Amino acid sequence: MTDPHGNLPSRQHSTLGHHLSPGLGEVTQPKPMDERLWQWIRRATVVGVAVSLFLHLIAWFIAAHFQVGLGSPGSPAPMPGVVDFAVMTEAELAELQDASLTFDSPSVPEINQEPMPEIEALDMPSEEEITGSLAEISPTALGSGAGDIGQTSGLSEGGSGSGSASFFGVEATGSRFIYIVDTSGSMAVGGKLEALQRELVKSLDGLLEAADFLVITYNGSASALEGRQTWTDADERGKRFARRGIARLNASGGTVPVPGFRMAFAMRPPPDSIYFMTDGEFGEEAASEIAMLNAEYKVPIHCIAFVSRQSEALMRQIAHQSGGTYTFVPAPRGGP
Repeated sequence: MTDPHGNLPSRQHSTLGHHLSPGLGEVTQPKPMDERLWQWIRRATVVGVAVSLFLHLIAWFIAAHFQVGLGSPGSPAPMPGVVDFAVMTEAELAELQDASLTFDSPSVPEINQEPMPEIEALDMPSEEEITGSLAEISPTALGSGAGDIGQTSGLSEGGSGSGSASFFGVEATGSRFIYIVDTSGSMAVGGKLEALQRELVKSLDGLLEAADFLVITYNGSASALEGRQTWTDADERGKRFARRGIARLNASGGTVPVPGFRMAFAMRPPPDSIYFMTDGEFGEEAASEIAMLNAEYKVPIHCIAFVSRQSEALMRQIAHQSGGTYTFVPAPRGGP
């Protein structure tokens, strides 16, 4: 329905205005700010990509024409696709192949070596010569003396002897020696203890380094020198040890030698020779007990009666039963 002027009623006009497009002159509602911003960004991105592609295309075109146009000035560009082939005869090809297979070996300078000196072979003794040399060795050819050691080539009597010893001038053979010496109260007079100390040091100094020794002192009981009841090597260290202990000896008490023999025969390995020295008298049963202790090993016991002959008969008996020797030694100079 229209009014007399040809216009629609106001209510219908308002409703129809919302459905008209902007092309018909009707006013539309404005878009939000964020929507317009995103729309502008999308358009700018599309334009930027198009411009970048256009610039890259121009750069590629210029670079292609620049590479093709390189060459010497004034010279025409070579026609593409034209390739010249070199033609070679069979004879030239064969010559080229032969030349490629031949090469010169590098020259190596010669080294002038001096001739090695000749070494003369050692003359080895024959088996007959060795046997004959060993047969010539005998115990009689080995010397010994008081305080000196005579070297031997084999085992001495009574054990693995490799030398000898001398004590108060009495010789003994072997490599393990035991000295059982009297330090009773009677040894304190007449310089007897001092003489014993000198003879012990002299005897031990004369032992070979391969030898072993043990010094046992006795009076009413027995004790090893410095308490060392083991074999002592006769090297310089062992001899220094013995000198210190011998210098500390003193005399006191009675004369009971059997404990010293018990200690001696308990040694392992057993001794090769024993020196037994006393200056006094001891009981008769001692000889029988010593013989029983020595029944298994039969170690030679070299008996020395020092100054006094009171026990001479028993000392001879002990020496005889063991295969040893008996010797009487008088008082030292300056003694009674």
